[in-house]
Amino acid sequence: MRFKKAIGLALCVSMVLGCLAGCGKEEQPEESGESSEYPFKVEDLNGYVFTVADSNVNRWFPEEGSSEIGNAIINRVETVERLFNCEIERIDFNGEEAARAAMAGTKYADIIVSPTYAMARYLLKSKALVDINTLEGLNLDAEYWTRWGDTSILKYHDKIYALGAPFACQHDEAFVIFFNKAIIEELNLESPYDLYARDEWTMSKLLDYCRAAKKDLNGDGVFDENDRYGFICGHMFDGPFVLYMGAGGKILRETEDGHFEFELNTKDAFRLVNQIKEILDPFENSYKNNGNLGQLDATNVFVNGQTLFYCYSRGRGMADAIYDMEDDFGIVPMPKGDNAGPNEYNCWVSHDAANMGIMANNPDIEKTIMITEALAYFSQEENEIEENEFLANKLRDDTARDIVQNINQYAMIDYAWVGWQLGENGAYNEGFNDMIWKVWDVAMSNSSNQIMATIQSVEKKVEISIQELEDVLNQRN
Repeated sequence: MRFKKAIGLALCVSMVLGCLAGCGKEEQPEESGESSEYPFKVEDLNGYVFTVADSNVNRWFPEEGSSEIGNAIINRVETVERLFNCEIERIDFNGEEAARAAMAGTKYADIIVSPTYAMARYLLKSKALVDINTLEGLNLDAEYWTRWGDTSILKYHDKIYALGAPFACQHDEAFVIFFNKAIIEELNLESPYDLYARDEWTMSKLLDYCRAAKKDLNGDGVFDENDRYGFICGHMFDGPFVLYMGAGGKILRETEDGHFEFELNTKDAFRLVNQIKEILDPFENSYKNNGNLGQLDATNVFVNGQTLFYCYSRGRGMADAIYDMEDDFGIVPMPKGDNAGPNEYNCWVSHDAANMGIMANNPDIEKTIMITEALAYFSQEENEIEENEFLANKLRDDTARDIVQNINQYAMIDYAWVGWQLGENGAYNEGFNDMIWKVWDVAMSNSSNQIMATIQSVEKKVEISIQELEDVLNQRN
């Protein structure tokens, strides 16, 4: 079978937690040194307070008994506290406070968990994040790190400033495409599952299917918001970019010598954007969204059978109405480019996805590393529960389950989205901001404009922004 199979857990965490439950609070932690029971060092930290800066309280201290996942999270925190004789506390993440602490050379927190954009906006420029690759004791190649959404979004050549952690997963933030099986059958189209299985799920196929889906549902001879189209994106702004990057298009391409090249001003990029313009053509192939549709409204357009495809991530609850829709549905990755190589699919991970970074200016870095590794290890139980519940209770066929379970193989990010956040005083970087809105303008607002001339008008600004981004990532003043 062509889909990657998830590797089984090396150790049954529930058995571990069952054994630990039999130990009283008064029991002393294990002696320092490597434990034969765990693949990490266990040491008595004498009541050390491990501070997590994360505004999501449910990742750390959910209400007891609220859910099976919540109970597993509580077990994870209490187990680590008991093993290391430490206390885990949570504070709301405040990017400005974290940046000020970094500039002052003082400790803010042991780890930060925040969306990608906040990491870039507040912490990269202030040099607040340590290069995780330089830290000994984090086994980032272990399956409990890689299985649950490690896309290394803030990885730059041999540097890693932040990444998806097992206790701050990104596996539900990769953009995918939902499709309506009833419409596929009505139109006598081949299932997208079959196209994907043959590695033929491409942008041209998406466009062909969108064209076929258009239908005057109420028979009034006018195509408007009451009729059916091919495509809608759950968040209007994301549409051009998730299609472009899904098809292998690069905004910034990393070179082997540590630099970025601007790829959006190439002929291949122009051709791809023009193809995307066709897919997003309002009231032709795409349901028109002029900004008055919220994300849940866009979901309901698909649920009501008014589009063949719906593009979004499954996280944050925006796609929940799909799981109860009357028509059957399936899920495939974003379509690849027409000239892409074998299995070259790309699913953008939203820059709202959680990332974990470790703060610099931490005099207790060894303790931070030990506890972080243990938290990652003991997160396996909650992630297995969450994934199994979703696969079993939300999806309706084994192919969708296999695709969703292994979607991380396609997860990606473009550094333009990181660079976009690096403006002054919280403002967007001017060059990247202009570039992003030019793409939006051509694909969504003024499709009569020529992509080549539009992008070339901001090329010099973008080159300056690229240099600024490289300086930040290389920690140059």
